[in-house]
Amino acid sequence: SLNHLTHQLKKTQEEHFEDIRKSIQHARENQINVNVYLEDWSNGMRNSQEYTLSLIEFLTKQPVQRIMLPDTLGLLSPVKEYFQLIIPKFPDAHFDFHAHNDYDLSVANVMEAVLHGVSGIHTTINGLGERAGNAPLESVIAVIKDFTELEIGVQEQKIFRVSKLVEQFSGQHIPANKPVVGENVFTQTAGIHADGDNKKNLYFNDLMPERFGRQRKYALGKTSGKANILKNLEELGISLEKEELAR
Repeated sequence: SLNHLTHQLKKTQEEHFEDIRKSIQHARENQINVNVYLEDWSNGMRNSQEYTLSLIEFLTKQPVQRIMLPDTLGLLSPVKEYFQLIIPKFPDAHFDFHAHNDYDLSVANVMEAVLHGVSGIHTTINGLGERAGNAPLESVIAVIKDFTELEIGVQEQKIFRVSKLVEQFSGQHIPANKPVVGENVFTQTAGIHADGDNKKNLYFNDLMPERFGRQRKYALGKTSGKANILKNLEELGISLEKEELAR
């Protein structure tokens, strides 16, 4: 953003662009491939669009492989208007989108970026990252598979195992209600839900637990009914007469 150029780097646009050019040239002379990450790109597009577009145009003429567009502070809503502008303007460039999740919009913004032609996306297991984190890989995979026409090669049944492994090594606990990998997301407690599952799977959606190497559970709580009890008994291989179940 122009704000960063003025207050953090304290340089003119010409000085900054020349520094970038020299750095890229030095890397290429040493057989190093270059990706460029545009810190504060989202604020740049919102508040200093002319400058930010001139920087992107400059970079498209440099020997770089990818230009990475981060929503550094997780404040974009919606992101699509910027990709509708940038992708047609620079059709030969490879753009990656790097979403942060401060407003819980990272997955929605990733989907918009994908639908509007971005070439790559950045995600992390369990959404690990600065502050509220980055776009969570597990949710992005589910969204792309279920809400777009794009093909995706990830083995979904392994996601939960990987997520638990990262939880163990990172020390960052997965919230119980975190979509796809949370402990409770495939657990029904309300009796009406368990009853509906028995009657033509009325409370199922495309996020079937088996996709992710998991199983549906039926908790016993204050909102449970006979259907919850039956589901748990079935799992234990126990059957009861109607009178016994009612009691």
